[in-house]
Amino acid sequence: MNILKPILIGAALAVLPLGLTLGCDQKSQSTSAESKDLVSKAVEAQQAEGQVQGATKAQADAMAKAGVQPNPAGIQLSEAQRTLLEARVKAEKDNSTAALLQEILDRDKAIGELTRKVARLQAELPRPQIATEKDNHFAMAVRYLKGRGLSDEKARTLAARANILEELQPGWQVYHQYAGGAYLTAVTQGKAEMGPTEYLHNQRAALQKDRDDLSGQVQDLKTERSKVQEEVEALHAEKTTLTSQVSELTSLSQAQKVKLNSMHYLVGQRKQLVNEGVIVVPVFAKDRMGPKAVASRFVKDLPLDEPNPEIQIQASEVGLTKISKVNVVPGSLQKDKDYVVTLAQDRKNATIRILDPERLRNDRVVFAVTD
Repeated sequence: MNILKPILIGAALAVLPLGLTLGCDQKSQSTSAESKDLVSKAVEAQQAEGQVQGATKAQADAMAKAGVQPNPAGIQLSEAQRTLLEARVKAEKDNSTAALLQEILDRDKAIGELTRKVARLQAELPRPQIATEKDNHFAMAVRYLKGRGLSDEKARTLAARANILEELQPGWQVYHQYAGGAYLTAVTQGKAEMGPTEYLHNQRAALQKDRDDLSGQVQDLKTERSKVQEEVEALHAEKTTLTSQVSELTSLSQAQKVKLNSMHYLVGQRKQLVNEGVIVVPVFAKDRMGPKAVASRFVKDLPLDEPNPEIQIQASEVGLTKISKVNVVPGSLQKDKDYVVTLAQDRKNATIRILDPERLRNDRVVFAVTD
C-alpha cells in the first residue's frame, strides 16, 4: 500500500526537531548538550536569517515609497542617509510621511542588529552542506566523517547509528559535527520552500487523509450489510486490514534494510551514458558521475550481505555484440581492490565481482560498457 511509505519517512524526521540526528561511540550528558546546542543554534540562525530577509524586503518597499535612494553598498543606510532622514523627520509637517521616515530609521537599526546576530550564529556553527536532488544523507555523513580522518568502516558505523533522514529536499541545509567520538547532524530549511517540520506535517496529513477515506469506505460497507452480519463481518474486515498493514509494514522495513545494505548500479553503453550526461569523461582524469546521475536512474540493487557478490553483464543487454571493456564509475573505485572485472573468452558477457562490500554499501555505481 502506498499510504504506508510516509510512515518510514515520518519516523525518521520525527526523531528530533528539524532532523537533528546523533551517532556516537558512547552516549553521555555532554554529547546530549552538544546535540541540543547544535540544533538550537541552527534553528536560531535560520529564524534570524528569515527575519533579515523579511525586514530587507519591507525596508526596500518603504524606501521606494519615501523616495529614498538605496545605498549601493547594501540595504542598510549610509551615515549620510541616516543624518539626512533624521533631519527630515524633525522638519516634516506631514505626520504620515514623518512616521514612514522614522519607520525606515528604526528598521535600519533592527536590520543591523539582526545581520550581526546572523553572522555571530553562523560563526559558531559548522558550515552547512546544501542538499541537492541527488544527495543522500547517509552518504553525506560518511563523506564528512571520512574527511575527518575516520576509516570507511568507522564512518559508516557512526553514520548507521544516527537516525539519518530517509529523504532530503533540494536546498535544505545539512549540518555535520564530529567531536569526542560523537557524530551530530541537523537539517534546516535553508533556501528551500519547505522545511523538515512542514514536510513531516504534510506527510502525516496525507497519511491521515488516506486513513479517513478508508474509514469512510468501511462504514459504507457496514451500512449495506445486514444487521446480523454487520458486527461479525466488520470485525473480521478490521482484523484482516490490520494484519495486512502489519505485514506490509514489516515487508517495507525489511526492503529498506536490504536497500541500505546493497549497491545501487546502472549498466549502459559508455558513449550513450556520456551523451545523456550520466557520466563525464575528463581529458586528464578518471571518469566521474555527471549531472544526470540522479538516484531515480539507479534501479538495480546488488545485496552485499551475501558472500562473493557479483554482477553478470550480457553484451546483448546493452545493445552490443561483444564487450571489450567495462569502465567502473566513479573512477575513485580501485580495480583489484574494490572490484575485479572478468571478460568471457567470447566477449559476450562480463562478470564484476565485488571485493570490498563495505566500500560500496548503499552507494551508486555506473558500469559503462565499450564494444
